[in-house]
Amino acid sequence: MRPKASPSEDQKSAAANSAAGLSTRLFPRGEGCDAYHITGLAARCDWVLLSDWKAPQIALRRNRETDQPRHIFLSLRAPFPALLHFAKNILPGLRSPFVLVSGSEDITLPRQTDQRWRRYNDAERAAIAAILASPLLVKWFAENLDDASQPKLTPLPLGLVFPDGGADAPLQLPQVLPLSARPLRVLCAHRVREGAQWEARRTVSALAQGPWRDWCTVPEEDVTEAAFTELLQSHAFVLCVQGGGLDPSPKAWAALIHGAVPLIHCPSLMEAYGQLPVVPLPGWQADSITFEKLKVWRRQMIPRMDSPAARQALHSQLCLDHWWYRIELSAK
Repeated sequence: MRPKASPSEDQKSAAANSAAGLSTRLFPRGEGCDAYHITGLAARCDWVLLSDWKAPQIALRRNRETDQPRHIFLSLRAPFPALLHFAKNILPGLRSPFVLVSGSEDITLPRQTDQRWRRYNDAERAAIAAILASPLLVKWFAENLDDASQPKLTPLPLGLVFPDGGADAPLQLPQVLPLSARPLRVLCAHRVREGAQWEARRTVSALAQGPWRDWCTVPEEDVTEAAFTELLQSHAFVLCVQGGGLDPSPKAWAALIHGAVPLIHCPSLMEAYGQLPVVPLPGWQADSITFEKLKVWRRQMIPRMDSPAARQALHSQLCLDHWWYRIELSAK
């Protein structure tokens, strides 16, 4: 088991790297709550409620010594016991307004539409309802939000994933070929597995090899990370299709870092992704993308992608500070 970093060390690490990229995922998973390193967005919160499928399954870590936290991170690595524990054991003890931030897993909220997980049972739905009904809850920022109709729920991108560490390192944007100089091509590179969860990717792969084939690149085999980076840097657009969870990241984040525009379809996340230079699609149908539309989208996105000022603004949007500011602002 890895040595556990103290909360003060975790918090100092995040504060020292204010230019770190957004990251909601905590690691190492599957080793129990004592093994987790508090990094990224979780390290900015006053409290972190950890969960894991291996014992110890639930643990509360305090990044700040207070009995009335303003910001609480709820890790959903073991989502069902985590939601129940928060509603039954944490929520009743709170006495002041708080902002909840949840993430670190592909399961969706508040309805749970990911086909690899079971649906929430009555007790878990009641727990979610109790949290949302709390008069102390100011806002709930949720990764993989599947229903944007709840006024207290706000989508939160997952950003980048760092299973081997490095979540708090400064984010670097490389020098890349400008969008205006790239061939008007779309990259379709994603894994397609068995099961209903991957149906959207199967559909898009068929479109990319069919009616979109004249301007789509579809690698015949899985590519290495280095080869994928080269492909990102040589394409104007990248298809970011849901697979694990609803969130199109980390692929969307990687595409933007390397100068390509993500094409996404996820209406419940657009309050968050709409701030970024992405193209929202109405669905994954043949007429959702055409060569003429690609011309228009590139023309629209060049001002947000190519100039040094635009790259600097994009860098800010991809960093943790940008999203933490939005979270803090909601609590004022």
